Amino acid sequence: MRLEQLYYLCEIAKNRSISYTAELVHISQPALSSAIHKLEAELGVKLLNRLRQGVYLTEEGKIVVKTATEILASIKQLEQDLALSKDTNRNPRGTLTLYTTQQLGNTILSEVLTNFHEKYPRISLNLKETNSLQVISNFQADNCCLSFIAISDDILKKYSKVHEKGKNFIFEKLREGKLYAVVGKEHPLNKYKHVSLEEIINYPIIIVENGCLPYVEMLKKYGDPNILVQSDIFASSSDFITKGFGVALASSFFTISNTHFVFIPISNNVKVSLGLVWREDYDLDITQQQFISFCVEAFNKK
Repeated sequence: MRLEQLYYLCEIAKNRSISYTAELVHISQPALSSAIHKLEAELGVKLLNRLRQGVYLTEEGKIVVKTATEILASIKQLEQDLALSKDTNRNPRGTLTLYTTQQLGNTILSEVLTNFHEKYPRISLNLKETNSLQVISNFQADNCCLSFIAISDDILKKYSKVHEKGKNFIFEKLREGKLYAVVGKEHPLNKYKHVSLEEIINYPIIIVENGCLPYVEMLKKYGDPNILVQSDIFASSSDFITKGFGVALASSFFTISNTHFVFIPISNNVKVSLGLVWREDYDLDITQQQFISFCVEAFNKK
């Protein structure tokens, strides 16, 4: 049994003529008659009564046509649904809700979002400010959503062990980064080619990227840090760095454009990563799925 046989039968039932139906479906009359005969043989029943006045369904034929009409309608609906799905995947519409830090939103994420918009112009953006550590530590909450963050690998491991099964997180790493000490040209550490966190802890600390990487928690592993300034607003703390009042920490994800600053690599094997994170049981919508795929592809090219 083939779908075209069911289609032919339904058309004959509607037109009550084999010859006219053959013209409509663009096949010869003998080919159409043969298709119906084969269907009758396969089903083991007579489907049509051929009279001078036309062709009429038998009682069995009426049953077959009723079911065939439902099948053909379902097939047509399936084709329409698949076509719509393909169009949605190629050019999705909706709103992308994304959590990120102020620093990432102002730097590396800005270019990502503009490129994403060029590819998917029908997706609007809803950006919400958050804190990387808050995201990682708060995955018990039901409202946790897709987030674009930078985080140290040891903190990722720490919090991946404290959450309940089903309320843990998935981290899609996009790029590995480096950690730097940022000092003014007059600061004593300026003469070093690299420094350790153990050395940094001896100086006042200026946290200029607190929302991006949880530096305070990182530093507590090496002692009790003297936090001189802690701010998500870089402009308010840049003069403290320039005048040598303290040491700032910065990742390679957050570019600080200032000729008065000296960047010194951190010698400790502190691994930091940029990536997308979401709760493992969170049902990502089509816009979020597209954004994840877009980011993975974009960062693989770099």
